[in-house]
Amino acid sequence: MWMNKRQKLKASYYNSFFALIVIPILFISMLSIFILRAMMVDSAVLNIRRAQDNIVSVLGNEVKDVSLRLSHFIYANDSEIVKNAAKTNSDDPAEKYYYTRILTESFNYAMVPVQDILSAVFYMKSGDHTYMKDDILLKPEQLKTSDWYEEALSEPNVVKVGFYDYSVTNSRKNAYTLTIAAGMCPGADVDRDGVIEMAALFVSSQAGRLIKEYNKEAILGSSMIADKSGHVIFDAENTKDLLPEKFTGDQQEFRYRLNGKRYMGVVTVEPVTGLSIINVVSYETLTSSFNRTAMILVGVVLFLFLLFYLFSSYFLKSIIEPIHNSVEGMRMVEEGNLEVHVEPKGQAELRTMIHSFNSMTRRLKGLIAENEEQQQKKHEAEIRALQSQINPHFLVNSLNSIRFIAQMSKYESIARMAEALIKILSSSFRSSNGFYTLKEELEVLDSFIYLMKIRYSDGFDIVYQVEDACLSVPVPRLILQPVVENSIVHGFDGLMEEMGMIWIIGEKKDDCISLEIRDNGKGMTKEEISGVLSEEAGENQHRNIGVHNVKTRLSLNYGERCSFVMESKAGEYTRTLIRIPTSGKENEA
Repeated sequence: MWMNKRQKLKASYYNSFFALIVIPILFISMLSIFILRAMMVDSAVLNIRRAQDNIVSVLGNEVKDVSLRLSHFIYANDSEIVKNAAKTNSDDPAEKYYYTRILTESFNYAMVPVQDILSAVFYMKSGDHTYMKDDILLKPEQLKTSDWYEEALSEPNVVKVGFYDYSVTNSRKNAYTLTIAAGMCPGADVDRDGVIEMAALFVSSQAGRLIKEYNKEAILGSSMIADKSGHVIFDAENTKDLLPEKFTGDQQEFRYRLNGKRYMGVVTVEPVTGLSIINVVSYETLTSSFNRTAMILVGVVLFLFLLFYLFSSYFLKSIIEPIHNSVEGMRMVEEGNLEVHVEPKGQAELRTMIHSFNSMTRRLKGLIAENEEQQQKKHEAEIRALQSQINPHFLVNSLNSIRFIAQMSKYESIARMAEALIKILSSSFRSSNGFYTLKEELEVLDSFIYLMKIRYSDGFDIVYQVEDACLSVPVPRLILQPVVENSIVHGFDGLMEEMGMIWIIGEKKDDCISLEIRDNGKGMTKEEISGVLSEEAGENQHRNIGVHNVKTRLSLNYGERCSFVMESKAGEYTRTLIRIPTSGKENEA
């Protein structure tokens, strides 16, 4: 049987091991791999966008700069350069040479020492042209059909910009680079001779060289520049064939398959020109570092599983028996046997646990005995507080006989006194339950007040100010009578002409009722209040229900959720405040 139980526990352990360790670790590992993959892809995209932002910044600044340079070149010194350029359109070779030299000097003065300017050209309406710096390799037909040239013609005095993916001059230094062409058609207010058709400035862009540098990093992919329509205008690595067929240039990111491989494209738009910087990179490149990391992660997980397996073997061999003994001991405790004692065995931690279990059972046994003793003391305290030392049945029967004789003899006052006393005694002995409603408590108090008024010749009066919502709340029996008796016997002692008054005020607040018993008696000192509330005072004064018994019963039934406070001012008043929860007594009677 022991072997069978051990096998069950072993199976339970392995089931728990797989459910709580293996499966969660596998799930977390797979989730981590997916998250790590997404993070690495996002990191790669972020690096691409940073590179694109650098290209966009350089390209935008260059476009603004070349536009400003061309505008300054045209409008400087009241368009003097335009006037000299117009005079180069002459059939006289000497005059043309003269003004060309003046124009070149003005160009050098305005543009030097800028090294990225390739050439400046004035195109005449007659078909002639004047170059400054290097000659332009573009044929006039090819140049004049360019978009930027036609746009500049349509909007005089406005700079338009175009791009070429190669150098337009013979300079080898700028070969295979991006060239920016800026053109302006001088209006009649600028070219008063009406000779010049276009002023153009050609600049070698640093963005092209920057793209070539970035293309050396495989993780950034291949960079291209496309116009607003998605047409590639600069492709340093000749990789535009990697773009999808329906590429429009308006997507920020796009994913697609080409020739069985997955690619990702990242696009950033330059706001000045509307050009798109496009980077295309294969997923194989993006995830190359991820694959290495994933393999390391898988290896770590497998190693952890191996360690878990070795630990489980050790755990099952050396710890299973002590745990089983502990489980058997717990089962016996669950069945109510507190005499159980488990023999400490196994590892130090298990022995400590078994010692704690044995201590717990002994402590539990002691607490149960202590609780039973406390309940017994509570019951005895309530019996002492609610019952006199003589037999209440004998008193009730005797008073009933006195009342009957008084009624037969027509002594109504004696009969009524006996009836009031019967009600008080019946309340203290009518059942084993120590609770009734506040309404019943007030009815018993009325009977007590009736007797005390006869005793003190109506030397005091009582006023009730109790809300109706309080009357149905269950309260411990005889909690008001001892307090009221204290006011009558001690508070009104020595009053001369002043009428003694007692106020009973009851209010319901949230889940509690608040009872206030106030008189206009002579009051008490702090020492006298402490004496009334102490256990010695309750026993030494008289053997009936005392204020101390009331406070003790409230504490036993409600714990810290109730309060009993007495306060007084000598010569003026004594006030007792009682707060009782409307439900949920600490200990049921």
